[in-house]
Amino acid sequence: MTPIIRETDAIVLDSHDHGESDLIITLYCRDNGRITAIAKGAKKSKRRFVNKLELFSFLQVTLRQRNSNSLALLQEAELHSGFIQLRQNFTKYTAASVIREFTLFAIRDGEEDERFYQLLLWSLHMLNKGEPHLQIVMLFLLRFYDYIGYRPELRHCFSCGISELSSSDFRFNTSTGSLICAKCVRAAGQSGIPLSPGTIKMLESCQHSSLERLHRIKVAESSLYEALNVLHRYGRHVLQRDIISWRMLRKTIRSEMTEWTNYR
Repeated sequence: MTPIIRETDAIVLDSHDHGESDLIITLYCRDNGRITAIAKGAKKSKRRFVNKLELFSFLQVTLRQRNSNSLALLQEAELHSGFIQLRQNFTKYTAASVIREFTLFAIRDGEEDERFYQLLLWSLHMLNKGEPHLQIVMLFLLRFYDYIGYRPELRHCFSCGISELSSSDFRFNTSTGSLICAKCVRAAGQSGIPLSPGTIKMLESCQHSSLERLHRIKVAESSLYEALNVLHRYGRHVLQRDIISWRMLRKTIRSEMTEWTNYR
């Protein structure tokens, strides 16, 4: 059987030892989505893989498989960008780790999505160049839920359909992934996370903006914290697990910012 050989761009999401000299690498590839591959002799490599398989590295790779169900062999890797700042700066590393953890938990091998590849690459690039790390995490998560099929509904109340933000207080219900107005909260005994009209409008605007323009959106500090709180707690519901790296992310916030420290 003729082996399958692929050349594609890829981002390193995970790496762990396999035996004395090999590494098992998890990649998110432009053409093939998430792939697990073995890099033979990578721990002892002095040329072929040296300084190329670090977390978040952006590579051009050559992968070889016996068939579509077999473990891929990483034959070659050329470095496009090491995103060095992500590993040298604790704040940037923490934000990138949150993005990485959400990706690893939600995306399975073989799920190809060009939009998600571009979002992941955009997020790491923005963090590496010094864009505000919390805003990049917030923007990533908002698009992330959309791409995996859990787009938050922010236009109207899920229960009664009211959409006039100025006439009602709204909360976000993580079970439905949508807004619920104060009247329906009282009538149905439902719960939710408070969201101000300004934060709702900001999030909806971000949902409809192109990826290239996202980082230009001005986000008020209070709206940023509200949005992060909602998106984090929504993620815990969607993934049915805690996000471990989120604990590190909280440490990057100054202690006097009570809006954040009060979040769970």
